[in-house]
Amino acid sequence: MPKLILRLRMPIFDRCGPVRRLRATVQAQAELAKMAGWSFASAVIARSANLLALMICARLLSLEQFGLVAIIQSTVGMFGPIAGLGLSVTTTKFLAEYRDKDRARAGRILAMSFSLAVFAGALMTAALILFAPQLATNGLGSAALTRPLIQASGLLLLSVIESVQTGALVGLEAFSRIAHLSVWNGVLSIPVVALLAYKYGASGAIAGLTIALLWTCVLNGIILHGECRKRDIHPSFTGWAQERNVLFMFSLPSYVSGIVVAPITWMTSALLVKQSGGLAEMALFSAADRFRFLLIFVPIAVSRIAVPTLTRLHAAGDSGGYRNALRWNVGFGVLATIPPVLLCMSLSRPLMMSFGKTFGDGWPVLAVLAFSAIPTVLNTQLGAPLLSENRAWTRTGIDAALAVTFLLSAWWMVPIWKALGLAMAFAVAYSCACLLLWISLRNAPNRARKDAPAEQEAPGAPILVKSS
Repeated sequence: MPKLILRLRMPIFDRCGPVRRLRATVQAQAELAKMAGWSFASAVIARSANLLALMICARLLSLEQFGLVAIIQSTVGMFGPIAGLGLSVTTTKFLAEYRDKDRARAGRILAMSFSLAVFAGALMTAALILFAPQLATNGLGSAALTRPLIQASGLLLLSVIESVQTGALVGLEAFSRIAHLSVWNGVLSIPVVALLAYKYGASGAIAGLTIALLWTCVLNGIILHGECRKRDIHPSFTGWAQERNVLFMFSLPSYVSGIVVAPITWMTSALLVKQSGGLAEMALFSAADRFRFLLIFVPIAVSRIAVPTLTRLHAAGDSGGYRNALRWNVGFGVLATIPPVLLCMSLSRPLMMSFGKTFGDGWPVLAVLAFSAIPTVLNTQLGAPLLSENRAWTRTGIDAALAVTFLLSAWWMVPIWKALGLAMAFAVAYSCACLLLWISLRNAPNRARKDAPAEQEAPGAPILVKSS
């Protein structure tokens, strides 16, 4: 009898608006937490594997050799955003927006993004090989770096391809697949990098990183193909000219952000290398920066759900769900960053010594870079709503301000404090960028209420998220 009464009463509760909205909200939040959990797992695995591989390299190589690997990676990283054309974030946003409602357009954007990425990546790789002597001699102050730059050129092409592949997987919300890929990449990359670094020094470490990235691209391609088949998305060039506006309105500002920030980052690293004992200082900065990456990668990886989720909610006019998702994303980023940052700052000396005893004196560099993780995370979290609302040019302007602040601060601080000065300049630049982002978003909730349909104004509006 009690079960019968319960069955008779359930339809009444189903028709109750507040109860129905609460249940929908709880279900949606559970889906959001599930995706965040998979992103968290992939972040921990990927960054832990990368950190372990570099720790092994640091112990196998001399301080100067490790600094050489670091500046070579920085140089390749400068070309990466130029070659990427902003296509990774473009693929994420538009696959999230059209994967269900317009699969043909999603397929066109995917085909266009990947093809352009391969073409631009190959072009920039050739440019890196061609201008390696000038970069080594004039940019880094040492002609001996020419050969390592040429050896690392494969990293450039592969990093562009991997970036677009990952952007597509994020847009399809295949977070569990990304987590599994991280496991395999970690298992396979660590022994390869360690073995080649032990046998061939800095050149072997670069070769090991290249082989590991090649394996990542292969696995990404297999998984992406399967996800597209599952969602009935077929990459095609038919009607690709219709997507020119996508390149101008979204890819172009993302590209401009990359070509503004990346060269400035490389210029500041080159400035450090040119100082007395520059390669050793670069080694200290690079080791400390690995821990900063570890601190920021978890909240930033979890926040990868933000752009596709906010894009879908904004397109649907669900202002209540949009605000809830934005608050959840920013709140998680802050809570997931501050406690580890404080712990890392307090343990900065023993953490630096994990790379080797000679790294122990660089603990102040780690302390400052650990603190800078907080504005770095907020920079990503607060930038997501701008991209979801098609305000990419606003984001580009803020990135330009970040780059100028970083360059001017480094130009003043690096000659005085060397690696510590570069870390301080980094913290100042990202803090200023966060302030500008906060100012640009102050009126965002009011705008969302004005744009939203009347039925979406209820404070309990659910966040509609689909599981991958």
